[in-house]
Amino acid sequence: MTDKDGVTVREQLQAQLGRTKKPARIRELEADLAMPRYPEELAYIWRAYNRIRARKGSGFAGRAPIEWPDIDAFCRNTRTVLAPWEIEIIEALDNAFMAVKQQPSP
Repeated sequence: MTDKDGVTVREQLQAQLGRTKKPARIRELEADLAMPRYPEELAYIWRAYNRIRARKGSGFAGRAPIEWPDIDAFCRNTRTVLAPWEIEIIEALDNAFMAVKQQPSP
């Protein structure tokens, strides 16, 4: 995925790695660079997930998971047809997001 200037995340990480001197930050950036490449073919699912998540409010208990009505409303309002496996990916992304958000802050 690229930013507004056409620079990929990988290129940004490599640039940061070239500038940093802190060993902990170097290890962090190297770990990020060792991850598999982002599958550009699935970028549309990532965009759909982010659009749905951005409109999901928070309650007294914090962030709420994406629910079926949220996905349904997104599909109806954007005239997007998602296959069952695409919805499963959106659910998995949200499950991962919620797991991280429920962890206590360091």
